[in-house]
Amino acid sequence: MSLSPRTGAMRPGWPRKRDRILNSMTIKGWGACAALTLAAFAATSAHADEATVTPELLVSAGVEPIPTKEVSSSYTIVTAEEIEKFQYQDVTDALRSVPGLHVVPSGARGTVTSVFTRGANSNQTLVLVNGMPINDPSSPGGATNLAGIPLDNVARIEVVRGPQSALYGSQAIGGVINIITKSGAGEPSVTARIEGGTLGTLNTYASTGGTFGATDYFFSLSREDTDGNDITPTRLRDTRGEEEDGTETLSASGRIGTTFNENVSGSIFVQYTDAEADTDSDGSTAGFASVYQNFDSLFESKRLFIGGDLSGRFLDGKWRPHFSLGYTDQKSESSDNPDPGGSIYLDRTTNEGQTIKAAFDNAFDLTPEQTLSFGGSYTRDKFESSGYRDLGGFVITQSSDAKTDAFALYAGDHISVGDRFFATISARYDMPEDMEDRFTFTFAPGIYNPETDTRVTVSYGTGFKTPSLYQRYGFDVNTFGGFPSGVYRGNPDLAPEKSRGFEVGLEQGFGSDVRTGATWFETKIEDAISIVFVGANSTAINIDELDTKGVEAFIEYNPFTELTTRLDYTLTIVNSDQFASSMVRRPRHQLNFTASWEVIPGTVLSTNTEWVDIDRDIPRDGFGFYLDPGPYTVVNIAGSHRLTDNVKLTARVNNLLDAHYEPANGFVAPGIEALAGVEVTF
Repeated sequence: MSLSPRTGAMRPGWPRKRDRILNSMTIKGWGACAALTLAAFAATSAHADEATVTPELLVSAGVEPIPTKEVSSSYTIVTAEEIEKFQYQDVTDALRSVPGLHVVPSGARGTVTSVFTRGANSNQTLVLVNGMPINDPSSPGGATNLAGIPLDNVARIEVVRGPQSALYGSQAIGGVINIITKSGAGEPSVTARIEGGTLGTLNTYASTGGTFGATDYFFSLSREDTDGNDITPTRLRDTRGEEEDGTETLSASGRIGTTFNENVSGSIFVQYTDAEADTDSDGSTAGFASVYQNFDSLFESKRLFIGGDLSGRFLDGKWRPHFSLGYTDQKSESSDNPDPGGSIYLDRTTNEGQTIKAAFDNAFDLTPEQTLSFGGSYTRDKFESSGYRDLGGFVITQSSDAKTDAFALYAGDHISVGDRFFATISARYDMPEDMEDRFTFTFAPGIYNPETDTRVTVSYGTGFKTPSLYQRYGFDVNTFGGFPSGVYRGNPDLAPEKSRGFEVGLEQGFGSDVRTGATWFETKIEDAISIVFVGANSTAINIDELDTKGVEAFIEYNPFTELTTRLDYTLTIVNSDQFASSMVRRPRHQLNFTASWEVIPGTVLSTNTEWVDIDRDIPRDGFGFYLDPGPYTVVNIAGSHRLTDNVKLTARVNNLLDAHYEPANGFVAPGIEALAGVEVTF
């Protein structure tokens, strides 16, 4: 099955014939060795995925999937094969190797994890599951918490970088991440896996999938349980010493598709995740000193995603209508109970966000080389927030709620002329409630010279993000040293953030073994939203402008079929007129090296290494001067061996060099971690 990326639903009409292609592709080539670093610095990273496999389709590039060779926007595809080969545990692990993206967890697994795309804010990247938006309307900025989203049911992850609002509307300023789940294929089968290791980790998984008649199905169930590490650095701990911050995550998903007749097909999917994590949130003592060694603070989240669609093929397949409907419900609770020597108050905060989206898309082939697309959508976002703080009998309560509706109309045109020229033009008109309408567009042409294997692409687009419901209508209590000091009040007069982005890319192949390239990108964001304080009180305002620019470069070297290597380099420069300096948690320099080697049939070794240089962050307590965290390097290795057609052994070591680093200041990442497991299929 596939998806209609803009409208947020699966498109089963085209997929069943193409899923076998999609699930077998190896899209992202794997980094080169260290000797290739300088070459990669001068190389590219925009459309790397095409180098390895052709033909292939990019689901998220238009209303309908577009051949990757005809896509001008920068993209990366992480396939199920790569997920298995590198033994990524969740979505955040898989995204760390994507150029232009920086993943930042603020605590243990299962707590809030953000992603910054090309320097844009974390709430300026739109995240989809099967094309359905899952950004949380109850979060302060409307961002997606990527923590705890499992990979066991994922067929592929597509990342399209640069402004994509002409396709997707609000939030797609930095780019779009589309998580596409598996559908059943072939004879019915059952897979079970168990994995355990250090840090008290035990992961279990089971799935079943297959086809019967014109219907396919895939169901999965997984549980992750770890004692974890102490996320609080030594310098911020109290006198009680070290303690473990563990997580528990339970996930269940299902997807069913069927072909009713030769012209109509449909599908439905459901995904549910229940996670709990220790947070070490800051408390207070009688002396107003911040305390982070908080044994009784928890973060719990429950997320439900449901989507369904109907697709048609009429007029000899030239007209392809598609209707989709999606619903998300995301609830989170942060709690802190009094504990001896730690926090002296009781704290509870509950947030719940819901989204309903319906859309009707159409694709019409004007000629074999030109396809016109058009459609419309309706979205309703709703949030509720409540909480209380008991300071030894002095109780503070807070609550807020709001909802908003939005309509949109959109159209696009995709054209290809032979193998040498291709272009996509998209336009969208959004009508959000209680604010001005927005018009966005994208123009993305490209040329390819097959004689020299040279590819040149250009893309220019505009984007926007409406203020989150919390930013407009939220209410919260500000604290200092754990005690109330003022309030946050939303600003209903906020304007949407607006952007315009440009990129140009060059990609060059050298025979069948080497491919390299580079992409220059620039994005200007106007009316960026920031929280400001007036005394002890705070609110949200639009600041002047946020500029991001940089280079994404790559080099692939695949000397033979069994060995693939890839090196990615990303330079990101972010500046704000308001702050006149780099924004926090954006790495200026980032290197990712990946390699995979099938030593003998059935035995695979792999590694992925990340080097990140962040020169600006804020203290964990929010006070004091900006900090320079400095660079860090994380090396992961994995291996698997297939004993029989039905039994496979796995092993992996995360953070092989036991690097001590803090992805977000004040939150320590786990040290070295070793795990081993067995997988059985029957």
